[in-house]
Amino acid sequence: MEYLLVVDYESDAERKRIDYAIERWGDRAEITKPKGTAMIFKGANIDEFLEDLYSRLEGDRRKVGVYQMEEYHPDVEEKTRRLRYESGMELEALERFLSYLMSKVNAGYGYRTGNTKKYIVATKKGQASIEITLKNNGNATVLITIQGYGEIIELLAETIDCEMEVFLGDD
Repeated sequence: MEYLLVVDYESDAERKRIDYAIERWGDRAEITKPKGTAMIFKGANIDEFLEDLYSRLEGDRRKVGVYQMEEYHPDVEEKTRRLRYESGMELEALERFLSYLMSKVNAGYGYRTGNTKKYIVATKKGQASIEITLKNNGNATVLITIQGYGEIIELLAETIDCEMEVFLGDD
């Protein structure tokens, strides 16, 4: 079975990550990036459009590949890992350590909403978002939510959990 994938990317870095995925899958599937232009035709009379298109091409009409397709809904879901820690430490000390930890995992700061900070991590293993919420209800509570696709989620969760356990110790 052949599939046409139309991937809309927003930056050159994202395009390069797409190219890297194609390269990594080269030995497991036949993936080609067609030259020219790709389009999706939704209309009543494809044959009339093709006749018009062929009349404008130089050379052979075999330059045009026409495939009938239907939308495919993959069974791939976003993964989420939640980590929770409690500590008697001051929120400021926890916040400084978490900033250091986000730097260590190459997370870029996105924005802050209330007591929640959002970060984005992009690696060769994939891309993920990390949300960190700090609360103080007698004890300081750290809630970390990691979301994305692929093995990056487990890798980040293990790294963050290990670092937090060492930092918090027997607190």
